[in-house]
Amino acid sequence: MEQITSQNFKQTLENKVVFVDFWAAWCGPCKMLAPTFEQVAEEFADKATFAKCNVDDNNTLALRQGIQSIPCIIAYKNGQEVDRSIGYVTEDALKAFIQRVIE
Repeated sequence: MEQITSQNFKQTLENKVVFVDFWAAWCGPCKMLAPTFEQVAEEFADKATFAKCNVDDNNTLALRQGIQSIPCIIAYKNGQEVDRSIGYVTEDALKAFIQRVIE
């Protein structure tokens, strides 16, 4: 799973569908969502790119993306945000979110 930083953010998002999980190590819901996000990322790996961004290590990037609550998964198409999911979600809800974006 790719780790997003301020340095590689734009390059990672170019010309594709990308889902970025904005999270922090101290966040309980983030810890609960992490294995689900990783599992679903494997399932949809042929249709999209999945990455994670630690908001504590990349505070400026998180602020620029308007992150106010975590976990927050932002879906990007060709570098532009198209949707976001805030808070813990079940595997089924996460899959539905991803399918909406990639179709």
